[in-house]
Amino acid sequence: MSVVFPDPISQNIYDNKKYFDANIRSLSQRQVRWMQEYLSSNRVEFTHAGSTNRHEEFIRQLAKRENFKELVSMSYKVMLYRLVPESNFGWLVNNLRCQIFIVNVLSLEYNYNFLENNSSKLMDEIYLFFDRKDFDESVGFKSSLINDIYQRWQAVYRKDNYSKWLKVDDGNQIEWSQDYLKRGSRAKLLFSDKESIEEMRIFVLASLDIIDYPVSNKESNIYNNHIPSARKEKLIENMKRAWSQQKYRDAGKTKKPYHLPLTKKTKARLAKMSQVQGLSETAMLDILINRFYELDYVDINGKDLY
Repeated sequence: MSVVFPDPISQNIYDNKKYFDANIRSLSQRQVRWMQEYLSSNRVEFTHAGSTNRHEEFIRQLAKRENFKELVSMSYKVMLYRLVPESNFGWLVNNLRCQIFIVNVLSLEYNYNFLENNSSKLMDEIYLFFDRKDFDESVGFKSSLINDIYQRWQAVYRKDNYSKWLKVDDGNQIEWSQDYLKRGSRAKLLFSDKESIEEMRIFVLASLDIIDYPVSNKESNIYNNHIPSARKEKLIENMKRAWSQQKYRDAGKTKKPYHLPLTKKTKARLAKMSQVQGLSETAMLDILINRFYELDYVDINGKDLY
């Protein structure tokens, strides 16, 4: 026995349930949004009812039109040509640091003015860039662009010499690093003043990632040869040195005298370094030993390797 609805739209949805299940309800939120915007841009007027269920709202919009199957077929064919498959974004999902990197590359190279400063919405911003109707390049072009930025991210990450240094569980070091980068605009600090220490650390690292990152180059394997710029390396070394000095000042401990038999050349170099840094030779030696110990003798969590 068939069900009869007083509302013709509801009746149309009921009569075509199998069609809508197979062709609309099976789509992702992103796909439904794209199809809505595509049809709207092609003079198919939709009145948004403000429903929280995008699929059902779209179905009701389509059910008002006699040629809804034709509209779905047309938009789906175009979507296959323009909408980048979700698999291309796999390296970005649940990786805030990568999301910050690609958003800033798109901003710097494609003048993309992303609207959200909320880190939880960055993936939406990335999707919007590649899905927006005025960016009507093919899937192949968009996929190549994503892959190119991914390769550049990998080149930066391979030369990363600061993630291990910025301890995951050291809130003081993370907050100090954020403040250090702020002072004198040493680096473009991205989305500063985060409440979470974990998130703050990610944004500090991301701010360093974006410094002199590799420019786009279509030559095969060119990014494998990426070398961080002297400017970036100097900033990171100065940052590490300043933190070592800060730790020494904060410690406020009286060091017991300890004699080390140094060569004249080493002694002279130590004296010069101490003079330049404005520290005693003991303090300078303390900083040098601890810095290299932390670089080579502890793991990423700050535990001794040996």
